[in-house]
Amino acid sequence: MAQAAWFRTCIVGAISFMLNLALAAQGDPAAIQQKLSSQFKLTRITADRSDIVTAGDIVVIHKPGLLMYAVASPLPPSNTYKNGKIGQGMGGFGKDLMIGMVTPGSGTAADYPHRPFVPDEKCWVTGIQVEKDGVLFQLYSDPYDDVRYYANLKIPFPNKKEIPSPDVALQSVAEVLTVVPSDDQTSQGGQAAPTAAGSSQDPLASIQGTYFRKDKASDTMELGPNGVFALVQNGRTYDGNYSVQGEVLTVWGPKMRGQQKCSLVGNVITDPGKTIWEKPVTPQNIAATPAAPEPAPAPLAAIPPPPPPADAPPPTIALGQTMDQVTAGFGQPLRVANLGGKVVFFYKDMKVTFASGKVSNVE
Repeated sequence: MAQAAWFRTCIVGAISFMLNLALAAQGDPAAIQQKLSSQFKLTRITADRSDIVTAGDIVVIHKPGLLMYAVASPLPPSNTYKNGKIGQGMGGFGKDLMIGMVTPGSGTAADYPHRPFVPDEKCWVTGIQVEKDGVLFQLYSDPYDDVRYYANLKIPFPNKKEIPSPDVALQSVAEVLTVVPSDDQTSQGGQAAPTAAGSSQDPLASIQGTYFRKDKASDTMELGPNGVFALVQNGRTYDGNYSVQGEVLTVWGPKMRGQQKCSLVGNVITDPGKTIWEKPVTPQNIAATPAAPEPAPAPLAAIPPPPPPADAPPPTIALGQTMDQVTAGFGQPLRVANLGGKVVFFYKDMKVTFASGKVSNVE
């Protein structure tokens, strides 16, 4: 009996020793949290997520695929780093379902503006949480066309079944996010050093604006300064994101089948269906285009006096009119805004709102 008890004691001691070795080989989540907190100074934002209260460190994104939603979304989207790039996967799909559940009415995650972020873009960190299989970052952007965006980003540990040492955990994080050097941390107004899309430093600024369908001026395609496009065609509205490479304009969105590649030459877009969209020449467009040499002026001919004005009644607008009827009476608007289910025409002294392609309000 004494020998059996001694044997059991040895077995228990050996198991305890092996467990202690296994625990010692693993990292301490609290140590990882402490090291991350010392490396990343968090940014504090307002309760409604509309602005920054206390600025922390700016971080630069090193991997493609990060997707953020406008802060108006009740929940941030979920992103996960895997195999060298960031994606949404099933976790992102599940988060979109949750966003739809807490959105009033029949809204979905697609109702909120989305913006993809590419390598070398920058943002803020508002939270860091060490979990059993990785580190969860809460990210927050500067305003893009007056809209801020936010998202969650999960960076898994190399071995999801084992918590690594703090140094190994930080190496994994550094593949995706690093703090911007202190001399590049702030710019005018204390905002992030990167310039928002659409500024004078944006290489795509010259192509942004509203394009009108050549054979139907009531249909419009707007390329926004934040990588977001809006389309009104045949009474239906679409929105999503776009990118440009050379003379190829690629657009995609929740209501579209995959990516659509269009030709972009100057101020003319030709979509896959051979529909032509043109952007009117404006002083802004002219400023963005190299000026051609002016030809020598020709001799001026005598100008006949203008004909007497016709007694035509002024154009009128009424509820229920179509976009074509409004443009026939008042001409093309100065600006067109796509607000999901509504489209707004902006004139010099008037704003016309359309719902389902017909006038619903005039201001």
